[in-house]
Amino acid sequence: KRFLARMPANPYAKLGLAHTQLQLRILNLDPAQTIAAANTSPLDIERALAAADMEVATGSVEPAFIRLLALIKATSGDERARAKDRLLELFSLVDPADPRVIKARAELANALF
Repeated sequence: KRFLARMPANPYAKLGLAHTQLQLRILNLDPAQTIAAANTSPLDIERALAAADMEVATGSVEPAFIRLLALIKATSGDERARAKDRLLELFSLVDPADPRVIKARAELANALF
């Protein structure tokens, strides 16, 4: 975090911080239970955010993007902003040229405008 404070534009520092934050968020979560809980309550923001984190951490980026995009489309206000912010953060953890990111970014733009 101190490195990022000294060099806020450094993409490696931002990426490292995003990875660390993701790992801290999923540290004590059970992957199967986290995803199952979100699947049973798809509009529960806490469960959806946790499941999306778990999915990205385990390499299932497309389901994470789909989950958060659905939440963005179904919510408003603070919940919508939280889902959008988390989606943007998760985008940063995947190669920007990845077709899944490109598709999800287009869907995000459509959902917001």
